[in-house]
Amino acid sequence: MSNTSANLSLPYIQPSQAQKHVTHNEAVRMLDSLVQLSVLSASQTTPPAIPDDGDGFILPVGVAGAWAGHDADLAVYQDNTWVFYTPGEGLFAWVQDIDEHRVFDGTDWIVAAGVPELQNLDMVGIQTTADASNRLSVASAATLLTHAGAGHQLKLNKAANSDTASLLFQTNWSGRAEMGTTGSDDFEIKVSPDGSTFHQAMTVDQNSGEVSFPSGINGLASPDFGDGSLITTDYMAAKGVDLIANGTGLLGNAYNHPAEFTYDPIQTPNLPASFSCSGHYPGVVKMQERIPVDPNQVYRLNCYVRQEGLSGDWSAYANEERHRHYMGLACEDQDGNTIESQHHMRYHHSGTDSLTTLAAPLTPGDTSVQVVDASGWNETASQSYNRGLIIFGYKNAAGALYSHYSRIVGTGLFDLGQVNKTSHTITLNQPLPASLGNPADGSGTWPVGTPLANASKGGALKYSFFGATVLDQTDTWYRINNYTGGIDLSGTNQSANFAPGTSRVQVFWLPNYSNRSGGYSGFPDTGAAHRVWFTGTSVVPEPHAVQKEEASGAYAGRKLIKVPYSDFDAGTITLVAPARVVTEI
Repeated sequence: MSNTSANLSLPYIQPSQAQKHVTHNEAVRMLDSLVQLSVLSASQTTPPAIPDDGDGFILPVGVAGAWAGHDADLAVYQDNTWVFYTPGEGLFAWVQDIDEHRVFDGTDWIVAAGVPELQNLDMVGIQTTADASNRLSVASAATLLTHAGAGHQLKLNKAANSDTASLLFQTNWSGRAEMGTTGSDDFEIKVSPDGSTFHQAMTVDQNSGEVSFPSGINGLASPDFGDGSLITTDYMAAKGVDLIANGTGLLGNAYNHPAEFTYDPIQTPNLPASFSCSGHYPGVVKMQERIPVDPNQVYRLNCYVRQEGLSGDWSAYANEERHRHYMGLACEDQDGNTIESQHHMRYHHSGTDSLTTLAAPLTPGDTSVQVVDASGWNETASQSYNRGLIIFGYKNAAGALYSHYSRIVGTGLFDLGQVNKTSHTITLNQPLPASLGNPADGSGTWPVGTPLANASKGGALKYSFFGATVLDQTDTWYRINNYTGGIDLSGTNQSANFAPGTSRVQVFWLPNYSNRSGGYSGFPDTGAAHRVWFTGTSVVPEPHAVQKEEASGAYAGRKLIKVPYSDFDAGTITLVAPARVVTEI
């Protein structure tokens, strides 16, 4: 058996050994030196002049004096002499003069690895694995960040305005909501159904703090009030008793007017502002808002117009530099569809209306149409829109059936000479298209008695305010009045009546209509800067108007209107047929 222990080489008491206490005490001294080892220094190369009993040192390379030849050994001053111990691999010691742990690795005393420095770590994963994108990853039911004293801030910093600093909320690792500054310094909240397409819900402008809701907002009013935008007191003031909002520019901007119009608070006929349109004819331009109307009623229409004067000699032209302008109302149905003339016009042959009913069922694929009376159908007009069918079986989205308005219209369906007014049969030049079938019937069949007519078409627009108007003078304001109302059931597209099916109207203009590049129809090209002004656009009910439906003749079904006319000098008010009135201001 060995005379010493395996790890610390402590001496064993031998059998029948004399003076056993000597061996025991030696082992105790070794334990006192090596267990819970703490040394004064690991860098001192010479022994201290007056050491204390028990002082210990780790000897570095190059020691001298009493320590010479004991590099890397442990030196302990015991009983007035230096005792040297050869360390074993793994011996652990505390070095007092540098407050550091050292461990012997079998060759040298090295710094012992303790608690790691928690600075500039590459990544940290808590109950999960961090990666290059998610350098701090936590898997937990909750994460708490609390104050250290008073408050606490969570900071998300980005390098540049165009970068992203945000909180992203995910479902199964796919983004569903995000809030922060994404691609700008505006604060945004957006959501996504699939992690790919995001809908912007809210934006807070970085400069003003103004909040906007790009996708709309619900819940601010009862759903019984509809789903339109809320209105402000300024908006209501700009509307007054009128159906038109901001017709006089009271809002202080060009709201509700076409993008081609410019707000002008300077040039105005005693109103808050006007709206100018410059240059060549831009095409049909419309107000932004649709106006709900009661088409059974009569409305008074009003506006102010001013044509800019231009220097130069324009005497070669009948109207000099003054141009032709138009203004009217576009009709829409309950579903927001624009009602055009072909959706209610009917062909009249020699003043006889083609409106009739089916004498036999009509199904897509049929090549003939049997009607009760074909006397009003076309025999002479070659245009395709006069050789078609309009079937009055159209219903809106709510299921209401219209009587004199239909979007079930087809053109070019028969040729001249294919209407037999004796047998009241229209022979088609093609099978009846499926698009003209009855949507309420599985086979598309229209039953006997269904109203229909020979289709027709007229002007696309109703110039309800004024049409083809040239003002008498430039640089002068004119007020223009007119009237419209009642539902036109004649099938002749009367401009003074609303189209059948009308639920809303939209104001439109054809400004500077005759100002075209190179001139147009006897009018000069007055350039891209030539202006016309409009303001005071107004649509209000006329409660004292009366109307009567024309009972017979080519225009049977149109509404004849009479409106109050005041004579200041006579002090009378009479009812007269409405006419456009242009008054210089």
